[in-house]
Amino acid sequence: MTGTSPLPWFAFSLSLAPEVARERLRNMPVLDLPDGELAEALDVTLVYDAQAPDWGGRVARLVDAPGRRVMGLLRRMPPPVWPLVARLEATLSQAAEERAVRVRTATGAVLSARTFTPADPRLAPQGPISVEFLVAHARAAERAALPAAYVERLQAEAHLVQKVQQAQAQRVR
Repeated sequence: MTGTSPLPWFAFSLSLAPEVARERLRNMPVLDLPDGELAEALDVTLVYDAQAPDWGGRVARLVDAPGRRVMGLLRRMPPPVWPLVARLEATLSQAAEERAVRVRTATGAVLSARTFTPADPRLAPQGPISVEFLVAHARAAERAALPAAYVERLQAEAHLVQKVQQAQAQRVR
């Protein structure tokens, strides 16, 4: 990437608050992140079909979904640190695919931003959704001061997935 203008980066997952994952993941790049502005990516949603061995299961991937929204932070990053942003995203949740998203800020402005997401899996997802990832995602959203209702939804999702997976494990025994 060239130029000197800051690049708009939409953080929606663990990159909301990377320190949440620091205790779990090794070799995380240290990156001084600006605060960011509350924003929502438009016409996308999260699906949990990306395998992430470091998280012991599947993690969130951003996919097109007309009419849906994903909350996050819009940060403006200097071009020289963009490779570190990419490395951070890949380390946090194997989000190595860069893509454009339309973002609406809290002021109502709509603009294009870049985000990172795990690649589309070639095969049907295998194994459980990572409850640890879901819990970390909810903690990162809370630490980033996303709206309480959104954080509560992420927390409820983590709790529900954990209960379903526990029930499935007991049925197998």
